[in-house]
Amino acid sequence: MKKRRYYSKNYPNLFFLTVVLSVIVTLLIYIFIQLFSTERKVINFVEEFYQYEQKGDFSNSWELFHSHMKEKFDKTGYIQDRAHVFFDHFGVDTFEFKVTDAEKIKGYQLDQENNFPQTAYRLTVIYFYESKYGYLEIHQPVIVLEEDQKWTMLWED
Repeated sequence: MKKRRYYSKNYPNLFFLTVVLSVIVTLLIYIFIQLFSTERKVINFVEEFYQYEQKGDFSNSWELFHSHMKEKFDKTGYIQDRAHVFFDHFGVDTFEFKVTDAEKIKGYQLDQENNFPQTAYRLTVIYFYESKYGYLEIHQPVIVLEEDQKWTMLWED
């Protein structure tokens, strides 16, 4: 009497299924980590700031500044200057933008007076304008750091 080889026939299918499931699980873990990483949160924060700017909602974008920036630009002056320069002078209603990946900076110091080092993130925002002066690209380096347990933004000097 011959023995049936039931298991040996199904072994290649089981192996293939295991490999496919392993790849899928690995990809899902990778995607989950990327979506909820600190760098992703920082990029989302910067995108939020520039989406306000894109809509001309400079009041809400100003609120996302670090206190150092708020000292540099009072709210009313900032709202007037941004609208005047970008929309009036360039002759545009809006702009497109792109945010680069976040680069982690350990031991970042705001200035000599505030010498408590902290972790910050450096990104570059690229504005794209179709203006009355032609196509314009502006590259603006930004720093994102926490202040009072909230993300805030600085423009690099």
